[in-house]
Amino acid sequence: MIQLTNSVCEALICGVWRLIPVESLHGSTGILRRCPECHASIKLMKLGKEGQHPYFEHEKRNPACSLISAKGKAVKYVHSSVNVSEKDREDSEKFEGLLSLCISNNDMINDGEMGEDIIDVSDSTLSDLEKRHAINARIGLGTFKEAVISVWGSETCALTLTPVKEMLVASHIKVWRNCENTAERLEGANGILLCAHIDKLFEKHRITFRKVGREYRLKLADDLDSSLMTQLGINEGDALATGRMNAADLEKFEDNLAHHQKIFNHLNDKEIV
Repeated sequence: MIQLTNSVCEALICGVWRLIPVESLHGSTGILRRCPECHASIKLMKLGKEGQHPYFEHEKRNPACSLISAKGKAVKYVHSSVNVSEKDREDSEKFEGLLSLCISNNDMINDGEMGEDIIDVSDSTLSDLEKRHAINARIGLGTFKEAVISVWGSETCALTLTPVKEMLVASHIKVWRNCENTAERLEGANGILLCAHIDKLFEKHRITFRKVGREYRLKLADDLDSSLMTQLGINEGDALATGRMNAADLEKFEDNLAHHQKIFNHLNDKEIV
């Protein structure tokens, strides 16, 4: 797994936006490129005198983007995605030789700060209603939360069984920005209803759940204080309440959870056994 930084950008290669190291693009003129997070236009910077890797800077500084470079003049940011014409797509075919250098989205880690995700949705071609559903899904509300409650069969925290609605957040299992489409982001089996403090740990991959027999039990990151976690009602080994899920949803849940575990393992540098 590779952490997404400003040393990796997106380039239009064979008609598709693909992740590629910045250093791979130097010398390739005429290729369209953009920030992989906010989709704004960028400029490529070469290897620095002090040995830093080649990187990109936004053409206009974007304080909301987590991949922003500290270098460059600070100007008021107006988000605008890179426009692509049909000729641009045709021209992109000549960069087929770069395909072997591209990186799969599945190999990248990027939790995506909420602000950038909402920018992406706002600038998309979705209808206003679809945008509202997608944004609510990102913050764990609306259609997505209802779908999660329906799949899990209960409006309680799936770990602690807390029934206080004001405390509950519908957490995405598969990282928002790694979902293929809006439908996957809104799918109830890609969510767990959790108390807000547990949701935050799960979102940041500080906890995960592993299958033990027929149950899915809590796993803490090694550097978390287990005594403190217990005071917060978070105990390693506690099981999720999956008893009301049907077989089809449970299978989808397992697939999404495997994606979450993969990132947890990478960030905590150990295997779940």
